[in-house]
Amino acid sequence: MLQGIINAFDIPTRQAFLLETVSKENLGNAIALYSSLVSISVMLGPAMPTAASYAGLLIAAVGSELCFLLDSISYIAVIIALLAMHLAPKKVVIFTRKPLEELKTSFKYAFGFLPIRSVLIGSALVCCVWGFYLALGPIFAKEILQGGPNTFSFLMTASSLGTLAGGIYLTKHSNVLESGKVLALGICFMGVSLIVFALSRVFWLSLLSLLAAGFGFILQIIAGRTLLQLLVSDENRGQITGLYVMASTGAVPIGNLIAGALASKIGSSNTVIFGASICIAGSIFLMRQISTFRDLVRLNLRTEAA
Repeated sequence: MLQGIINAFDIPTRQAFLLETVSKENLGNAIALYSSLVSISVMLGPAMPTAASYAGLLIAAVGSELCFLLDSISYIAVIIALLAMHLAPKKVVIFTRKPLEELKTSFKYAFGFLPIRSVLIGSALVCCVWGFYLALGPIFAKEILQGGPNTFSFLMTASSLGTLAGGIYLTKHSNVLESGKVLALGICFMGVSLIVFALSRVFWLSLLSLLAAGFGFILQIIAGRTLLQLLVSDENRGQITGLYVMASTGAVPIGNLIAGALASKIGSSNTVIFGASICIAGSIFLMRQISTFRDLVRLNLRTEAA
């Protein structure tokens, strides 16, 4: 529980802090690089089933207590890196409102501005549908694809490889002015790919469809984070980033719950198709706002340059 409380502070702060380390023109590349590193760490787990054996040997050799100690010591490198950063001084804005009033103001600011509201709702929607796949993936691996013990690991690795490919792609082709377009296309690409996955009964096609779904998923994540960082003011960045993290990470377990309830009624394949169809509908709505996103980002960059 303490670790969860720490993450509630750590994740929004880390994302809001990113804009203090890079320029706005390079923000998309920085977020893409960060997402690529996360994808690598997620991908290596299911891709290396022997890692659990090595961990078991290490626990048997030195004990679980020392393993946790080694993990804790590894954080020292991150702390040293943070202390070594030399950032430009910034004026600290002190709010006198109470926490609940501050939270109410943040919600009002976020949902009263259509572009920010669209990014937050779109992220929550996509992460919720991604939770459908995470919850029902073992059923697809065992019952639909008739796979063995490692089938679900291969499926997870394929989707993680897709997110890695998407992150690397955006590090090379990132244009902050086109973040709105990338956001809409990423959601649509993910939706179409998940429909193919739900209909597939062939293992290699399922792998390819999940690789494509992971590619679309990370495009949405990176574009959404980039847009939020560029659209919000410095005073509201931490608050809106916190709302984004709450909407995205909180939507996954909600998606798991919804997926289980729906799958018991309409089946696993139909549940994934239903969620993917909602994503496609959401992407069509966002496509109508692409020009608005582009104009707002261009205005923000001009204001900063001035």
